[in-house]
Amino acid sequence: MRCVHWTITNGSGMHRVAEALAKAETLLGGESVLADPGLPATWDAHVDADVHIIHTHFPDALARRVTKPLRLVWVGHGTPDHVFQSSVEAALQGAYGHGDAIQLMLHWLKTAHAKVTFWPRHKWMYDRMLTVGARKVDLVPLGVDTAFWGAGESAGKFAGEPSVLTCENPHYFKWPYDLLVAWIEIVRTFPEARLHCGYLPNDMHRAFFPFFNALGSSYTSYMSPTVFDKLNLRNALRSTDFFCGLVRYGDLNHLSLEATATGAKTISYAGNPHATYWVRDGDQRELAEQLTEIFRGNVPPRVVLPVPDISATAAAMRAVYEDILP
Repeated sequence: MRCVHWTITNGSGMHRVAEALAKAETLLGGESVLADPGLPATWDAHVDADVHIIHTHFPDALARRVTKPLRLVWVGHGTPDHVFQSSVEAALQGAYGHGDAIQLMLHWLKTAHAKVTFWPRHKWMYDRMLTVGARKVDLVPLGVDTAFWGAGESAGKFAGEPSVLTCENPHYFKWPYDLLVAWIEIVRTFPEARLHCGYLPNDMHRAFFPFFNALGSSYTSYMSPTVFDKLNLRNALRSTDFFCGLVRYGDLNHLSLEATATGAKTISYAGNPHATYWVRDGDQRELAEQLTEIFRGNVPPRVVLPVPDISATAAAMRAVYEDILP
């Protein structure tokens, strides 16, 4: 079986999931590769694929040139809620492309031969958008390379007692705004605490830096646009006391899985089954109180659901492909 994963190669979590899947699927036998829908000169190499997996987009022009019966699998990355918000905001600016995210989502829910999600909540929403009798969305466990993330040693503890790491892709539904607001109260109890806040893009600095300088969070934080590569991210997760990834609605995310796989103490909004501690989404003053109790050691860790290996994800995806082949 020859499989092609269509994704923009931008270093995002979506890109990395597709990349890891292609590698893990190849280890199962057959061939699985990446393709970029934004590079038309490369498309001809993929016209003979058995299955096309859509992470970003599948080129419409290529559908007329494939040499085998077209079989499409759409993977719902991000959240339906983020797709909705992005579409509304982009449309207000007269933008297309990302602004058409809802239309792309609805198109693939209607036309793909199989639809995949890694989140039960998202499946619940997607299934209600399908026409009667359509194949339901397949729920696949999202895994990571547990051998890689479970290996390695810290190169030295990051500053702070405690030291807290947050470095998610700062889309609104998981950006560090609430944590930085709560941080001013946390350091009243822990004046030596330090927040290591990475992946804060340059075009957000004009808002974040004056706002949080005025609020007082910057004094005990390291805010930077730095994006860790895999080795440095693993080191950072092994070198801080807590990883805090606050994703709305308690959705699990790829980074939190990697963090848990390193053995890090992880904090999420209530719902992520792989997080060591849960906090409630709401008033930042209450968030500060909850985090303070966790840092004091007064909150027992949760019984955490083990992180799946990427091989389990690949096997579940392979079962979906086989089910839709002619």
